[in-house]
Amino acid sequence: MLLFWGALVAQYHATSSFLSEMISAQWVIEVRQYFILKIDHAFVDPESNAFAKSLLFGTKSDMSPTLKTAYQQLGILHIIAISGMHLDILFKLLEKGTLWLPNKNWARWTKLISLLLIVWSYTLIAHAGPSVVRASLFFSTLLIGRFFYLNIFSLNTISIGILLVLLYNSQIITGIGLQLSYAAVVGIHFFYKPLLQLLLMDNRLLQFAWNNLAISIAAQLTTLPIVLYYFHSSSSLSILGNFLFVPLSSLLLYALLVWMVLPDIELVQVVIAKGIGWYIKTMNESIRLLFQYLQIEDRHYDLGIAGLLYYYFCLFVGLYWLLNKSPKSILLLLFGTCLYSSIKLFSL
Repeated sequence: MLLFWGALVAQYHATSSFLSEMISAQWVIEVRQYFILKIDHAFVDPESNAFAKSLLFGTKSDMSPTLKTAYQQLGILHIIAISGMHLDILFKLLEKGTLWLPNKNWARWTKLISLLLIVWSYTLIAHAGPSVVRASLFFSTLLIGRFFYLNIFSLNTISIGILLVLLYNSQIITGIGLQLSYAAVVGIHFFYKPLLQLLLMDNRLLQFAWNNLAISIAAQLTTLPIVLYYFHSSSSLSILGNFLFVPLSSLLLYALLVWMVLPDIELVQVVIAKGIGWYIKTMNESIRLLFQYLQIEDRHYDLGIAGLLYYYFCLFVGLYWLLNKSPKSILLLLFGTCLYSSIKLFSL
């Protein structure tokens, strides 16, 4: 199977991509233009207008450079890049919208085909960037697996997504975006539940806050070494930024998606658009203030490939100890540390 897959990847070329042709299809251009005109009509303020387009379609060209820098330094630039978070929200809205369908065979087929069509239509309207294609592949695999009552194993689903992306374009494996995206997904898969169980809370508000923080920490644990390896620095405020603004941006995205599909009733559209515009301005102003008053000078790190591997080794040995409380993990950690120290010693 691996040899067959390798042959397929070797023979396939990015120039023959069907997605690049579909993006420029007439119906995709018309639908995208319809929604852009709707945003232009509702949001007069340039900042709110540009931010709504960034959040919905991933177009960051109209955003203020200072605001974009603030998002980047706070480690929350993924909020305005179409990614798994956007597809997850759309996916949940679509699933709730189809709960009324009966549990009949025809209804299940209708639901599957409708959800797949909507998810991939949104992918094309959002210019089918690498992050949104990866997320669409993940949710499509999940949908098809559920439809046929298959046992869902998250790592298999993630692996299928990677293989399909490589078939689409084998060179994308070297992209930092792909590596960060899948590192975050793997981190959430392995570390989210163990972190969540460290602090059990009865209060629903505290539990909601801890859930968001645990997801942010889990993703940061596996993406941090990649950021340090490529950029030699990392934002000290990324966990705080994700903890505060990911839930706020999720609420905003829910509101924007619902507003986009509402009928064109003038009064309703104007009232909701004004509320969303105020929310966007308030959130962006909060991000500017946080960036301005809590700036911390980032240190320079020279991690190297040996440091990258050692970090992941220690991370997963720590996870093994957390899950099993086995003394073997201490021996593994000592062995890995000695090996890493020897490599660093002889590389000088």
